[in-house]
Amino acid sequence: MVDRTKIVGSLAGLLVVVALLVGALAYEQVPEGHEGVVKEFGAVTGETRDSGAQLVVPIQQSVQNVETRPRTYTMSATQGEGDRGSPDAITVKTVNGSSVDIDLTIRYRIDAAQADAFVETWNDERQLEQRLIRPTVRSVLRDEASSLRTTGDDAIYKRGSRQQLGSVTRETLRVAFEDEPVVLEAVQVRNVNLPEGIDQALDSKEEAKQRVQVEEERIAQERARAEQQRVQARAEADVNRIKGESLRQNQIVLRERYIEALQGGSVFVVGSGGQGQGQDVPVIIDANTADTGSNDRQTANRSTGRTNSTAG
Repeated sequence: MVDRTKIVGSLAGLLVVVALLVGALAYEQVPEGHEGVVKEFGAVTGETRDSGAQLVVPIQQSVQNVETRPRTYTMSATQGEGDRGSPDAITVKTVNGSSVDIDLTIRYRIDAAQADAFVETWNDERQLEQRLIRPTVRSVLRDEASSLRTTGDDAIYKRGSRQQLGSVTRETLRVAFEDEPVVLEAVQVRNVNLPEGIDQALDSKEEAKQRVQVEEERIAQERARAEQQRVQARAEADVNRIKGESLRQNQIVLRERYIEALQGGSVFVVGSGGQGQGQDVPVIIDANTADTGSNDRQTANRSTGRTNSTAG
């Protein structure tokens, strides 16, 4: 005989499991900074949900989350940089025929009020980037780069040319986004990668230029130092000339120097210039040296006298 109690218990447990499963399917979480787009059997309904917990009809309805915060799409020659694992910089040709890789970063955001239209048109951000942003950027850069040179004053890697490329790209994308649920915020030309041979030649040229600048600076410093020495020498000559003229015009100063020399144990001899013009030439003789020389002569004379007496 079948135990009805066990059957009822099993059915009750099954109903609980089904209820939990249905409850789980009816619950949708919209993350912060996103807008939830409601779909019915995969089709966009036009209804959107704010961030937070949302209830939907299981199986029939679903919610696709669309990020409405600013996003960046980077196209770079460096592998692993940006959203792709392989290098995906925009390759262009200059007027010289050189192939140049340009790294860019596009900053944009999806209009939260048109999140449903965005999903209906582009489905997700990757489709927007690959089907609209990248082709538009590639086209405008190739057209613009064809008028720029690889090297020279208007070279593609110069600041002015990079600003020109960024400005034209920004304006072209702005026009492309006018009828789209997308808002363009910024376009940045991050780097211009020249062919390896040209890049090395430019590096060598820059190094030579820097060496010339260093040498010119050294020469300028040497010239400044020499000029400073000439000015100093002229200043010292002027001081000596002024002192000499002062002494010649003030004879009393010479006499004072003569007295000071006598008091210091030196003999200050003033002789005639020898040409009858009254020009005195002062000569200072140390008295001690003079005395020592006199004593040495007296000693030598006495020694000579003794020698002569002995010889007699």
